[in-house]
Amino acid sequence: MPHSRPQSVVVIGAGVTGLSTAFHLVEKGVERVVVVDKGSVGGGSSLQAGGIITMLMSTETEVSARSVSLDLFERFSRILDGYQFHQVGCLNLATEEIFAGAAPLRDMWRRLGGRFEVLRGGEISERFLDLAAYESDIGVLDLRSGYSEPHRYIPALRTKLEDMGVEIREREAVVGFDLHNGRVKGVVTDSGAIETDAAVCAVNAWTNHVLSLAGFRTPYKNFVHERFVTHPFPEPPRLPAVNDHILNGYVRPTDDNRLLLGTSVDNLGSYEMHGPDFDVSELDPHPEALPFLKENLVRRTPMLEGAEWDYHTVGLISLAYDVKPVIGPVPGVDGLYVGAHFHSGGFAYNPVSGLLLAEHVVDGETRINSDLYSPARFGNVDTEAFLAAPIMHDEMGVVRH
Repeated sequence: MPHSRPQSVVVIGAGVTGLSTAFHLVEKGVERVVVVDKGSVGGGSSLQAGGIITMLMSTETEVSARSVSLDLFERFSRILDGYQFHQVGCLNLATEEIFAGAAPLRDMWRRLGGRFEVLRGGEISERFLDLAAYESDIGVLDLRSGYSEPHRYIPALRTKLEDMGVEIREREAVVGFDLHNGRVKGVVTDSGAIETDAAVCAVNAWTNHVLSLAGFRTPYKNFVHERFVTHPFPEPPRLPAVNDHILNGYVRPTDDNRLLLGTSVDNLGSYEMHGPDFDVSELDPHPEALPFLKENLVRRTPMLEGAEWDYHTVGLISLAYDVKPVIGPVPGVDGLYVGAHFHSGGFAYNPVSGLLLAEHVVDGETRINSDLYSPARFGNVDTEAFLAAPIMHDEMGVVRH
């Protein structure tokens, strides 16, 4: 059946995935794009993101997707006023055992255009003067990667969308879909119905509260994640973005001379929302997270010794059953699409996830083989049993950025 090119699309969710999707839909010629959100732009977990990106992932699909994300972050640095992609590199630290086992991955990264260097022990500290390393530590430095500041990226992208003619409706909750013969004809909000040719669900942790209105649910779990930020240092920290798989955390500089850190050491159980009205402001910090960072990551970043801590934020990360993103058409509902469950890498994915969603909607196909992300892949999964089961974070696996 030929793919029908839509003239109007409603994007549900004004986080980074939804905003990126809206951008690419307009660029692909969709005449009317409306973004609706029950809260404010970026008000879910997007503004709580660590903002780190690396393209050195575990599958060809993910590496190819992240490569496109990097292309787009570089482009956004040129076209979004007030935003800069900080291409300082991303250092992925691991033990000798993990590094040795990842030799096939390094071959794959090279084949797909990855540019990286391997640093061992003292080479790490010589390259980055504010990082400490043991002789047994090995770092793979992803040269194209780095970080973004979500609080600069999101307003800049919003301004761009408004200049492009995108209609953004805040504090307007989706309460249903207008379906005819299994196809989306409209999105119903608490302010009324919006006629549309297609709809994209980009609400991540809230996904099933929206998709269930159309009779579909994905198997995923949400987990609380925190990030901590120091007061500014007198001089810029001399280090890249760091995913530390040895000390179980991450650290990066900020654009105003701070350090931003996070960890998954608390290994919390999945977080169950009480309903669609849930807000991230309801989340509580975990008492063990900051003490762990102070005690352990100071071994990696000695300038943290005696550092003053300014603030921290709490958000949700969302992991699908197989800990891979979900991007594509919703089975059984023509004209409905979903982009969600990006583990802790939602910010890193957002430029390409929005592009892939726009390609699904407009073209019916994507520039890379994105079958890995298909929502239809859960056909043999007992979704209801998975959703009902209590699961700890480490049972699903920790994937960084």
